[in-house]
Amino acid sequence: MNSKIILGSGLAGLSLSYFLKEKSIILEKEKQIGGLCRSFEFNGIFHDIGPHILFSKNKRVLSFVNSLADASKIRRSNKIFHKGRLIKYPFENDLASLSKEDRDYCLKEFLKNSYRSYNFHNMLQFFLKIYGEGITKLYLQPYNEKIWKFDPSFMDTQMVERIPKPPKEDVIKSAKGIETEGYIHQLYFNYPKKGGIQEIINNLTKKVAEKSKIINSIRIKRIYRKKRFWNIETNKGNFKSETLINCIPLHELFRYIKAPKNILTALSNLKYNSIYITTISVKKDNIGNNFSLYFADPDVIFHRVSKLNFLGPNYSPKDKNTVLLVEVTYRPKSFLSTLSKDKIKRKILRDLDRLKIINKKDVTNINCKSFKYAYVIYDLDHRRNVDLILKYLSRMEILCCGRFAEFEYLNMDRVIEHSRKLAKKLNKK
Repeated sequence: MNSKIILGSGLAGLSLSYFLKEKSIILEKEKQIGGLCRSFEFNGIFHDIGPHILFSKNKRVLSFVNSLADASKIRRSNKIFHKGRLIKYPFENDLASLSKEDRDYCLKEFLKNSYRSYNFHNMLQFFLKIYGEGITKLYLQPYNEKIWKFDPSFMDTQMVERIPKPPKEDVIKSAKGIETEGYIHQLYFNYPKKGGIQEIINNLTKKVAEKSKIINSIRIKRIYRKKRFWNIETNKGNFKSETLINCIPLHELFRYIKAPKNILTALSNLKYNSIYITTISVKKDNIGNNFSLYFADPDVIFHRVSKLNFLGPNYSPKDKNTVLLVEVTYRPKSFLSTLSKDKIKRKILRDLDRLKIINKKDVTNINCKSFKYAYVIYDLDHRRNVDLILKYLSRMEILCCGRFAEFEYLNMDRVIEHSRKLAKKLNKK
């Protein structure tokens, strides 16, 4: 009864349990542990829910993650597919690969930026102020409209403010064809040599299981507070604890607890994207020795295509085919959400073939999965709504940790930072 109860066995729930001094009980709805860090087998290799590369500016966190799996160190080789050309990522570091007209447009509007003197209050204004009209209009605006399925002028700046600002000298060099690098902290990343990102989860699960208990395939019926204890009624028995930590999406948590109207209204206004993950086995491709290609073109259904063979020999099938992972985001209840997976697959193959990335006649296997919770959307009301909900839960003495539990766009390293910080706080009690 004294064990802390953690809802959800994603990276947040598992790492939090690991850092806690006391034992805990983790309750997981799915059969497979891992949340957004699950991996799935296709054509003899493993793939993630979008490639989860391992990098961090926090050396302590990076060391911890690397201790959980035998990983390869890989140099980033990502490109942006723009008007039939491959532009090195990030866009502003390879302007010379654009057409002369587009290159001059981007460079001139960057150097003589009409928006530089203005304060920014939303994502689009941030892009215009920092990068100028050319880079914004050709890539940043259409790409962000595609991935978020939301107008960037109605998104705040919580996420983009942490993007490194491009040095003027680097942009000038890139227009001249002199190689420069952006986002240096992501230039090299680690990735498990086998098993996908699930390898991290599996090894962390083993460590957690030495002290705590994980119960999966569980269905929660009700969560309520009686005296100082939280009671969780499930199809696998009832659980009781003084401490309840939520690591599942807020929308799922409020299925089981009562809340006043203003909290439920704030919850209904939180915006997020779902995602289709489509894996394709194809005899050959025209991606070259690159990992991911980004697509801003609004007439192309996907925003990113990743070549899993790039990740190492264990991600190259025995039949020597290429395996592509294609990502398509969609808003719940939007038009895209109504399309069948077969139609999504047909649209993907049509666009890949039309762009000459592959010949669809060379495809030997294709599979499509969908996942409800993928990306948090930082709309203009995000901060107010999230703070209202989390303060309410805090007063209820429900703690939250994780991407959709905190409703923040947290990468794996940030999730671990947050779980370590929360565990440190709880360990002092």
